[in-house]
Amino acid sequence: MPLKTRLLAILFLFITPDLRAQEKHKDTGYLIFTLGKDTTLIGHYQVNGDDFDMTVLVRLTSEVHKLKGTLFPTGECKSVEGYAYKTVPGTDSVLLQTYSLVTRSDSTFTEQRIGGNVSRFGYAGKGMLHLGIYPYVFFTPLMALRAPGKSGDSLRSAHFVYGTKYPFTLKRINKSTVAAGSPVMGMFTIYLDKKGKPNYIDAIGSSLNVKGRILSYLNLDSLIRSEAIRAQQYGVMPPLNKPDSVQATIGTTGIHIAYSRPSRRGRVIFGEVVPWNRFWRTGANAATKIRLSGPIFFADKELPAGEYSIFTIPSKNGWTLMFNKEANIWGTQYNPAHDVLRVPMQVEQVKEPVDLMTIEVVPVNGGGVIRVLWENTKASVAFTTRK
Repeated sequence: MPLKTRLLAILFLFITPDLRAQEKHKDTGYLIFTLGKDTTLIGHYQVNGDDFDMTVLVRLTSEVHKLKGTLFPTGECKSVEGYAYKTVPGTDSVLLQTYSLVTRSDSTFTEQRIGGNVSRFGYAGKGMLHLGIYPYVFFTPLMALRAPGKSGDSLRSAHFVYGTKYPFTLKRINKSTVAAGSPVMGMFTIYLDKKGKPNYIDAIGSSLNVKGRILSYLNLDSLIRSEAIRAQQYGVMPPLNKPDSVQATIGTTGIHIAYSRPSRRGRVIFGEVVPWNRFWRTGANAATKIRLSGPIFFADKELPAGEYSIFTIPSKNGWTLMFNKEANIWGTQYNPAHDVLRVPMQVEQVKEPVDLMTIEVVPVNGGGVIRVLWENTKASVAFTTRK
């Protein structure tokens, strides 16, 4: 074989793996997230090797996020620059915020500017982006392209959120399924097509509780203009979850429950939005929290005075109510090791559907009852203030 041919063959052996890696990490798509019947996020992402850019339209607030950056081979963020703006028909766009991320010497630094306010954080190590919850979810298809190749293998990293570092997992479930997430975001399941590219995302049970589908094309610029006109005429979309609280005095014991109330929005709730046989934050957003001025008793089980987060495990045959000593946490950060008490709940069907999830504390027979109502379901448990 001539020397020139040999040199070209050797060069080809070195270049081919790089080309294959570039092709593996090359993808583009238009991603639509829905919450029940509502379209909440629409956007475009593009990744070419380690470089990416994306545009995200947040229909809840009628704002647009644009960002670009570079990833490490593992999928962690090396550098990111982005900004958010709101389009107002007939005028220039209004800049809402800017943000950036950079990793130096195995430390990560973030900066966010909103008006005259600047927030800066530094973290040890590399990690996944969190410069706003909405851009984060558009990283899920990019993460899927970096998942380990062998079923069952995981990539462990970090998720940086406003000064706090959480563990992050990117796991290969099988050839066509990848899972990605952290305790604060919950887990996203990404389904891949025959070419190994993302085409569907199931984030039910996560912080956003959405489903996403990936299309080959959308006229995103037209959608952004249409959303700006809609927002100008009708205002931004109402909040998807309503903060609320309930309080009662049973005997001499004061009981206060603070929670966020999700709405049904035409969805099948139990068994789908709220899966059977796994923990549920029993509300939305931050964990539902109960404050007691004195102890309460469930049969012979005592819950001392204090503050607790509330979680439940719904099942077809009955629910379990958990009181957790970590009172001030996000709703996906449940750790069963910190439960102080678990009690069974009775479940019955109600005739009139309940659209806005509701928690009640009502006096009954010298004691009280805690009730959770949503869709066609009412779960309840009785308690007393004396043993």
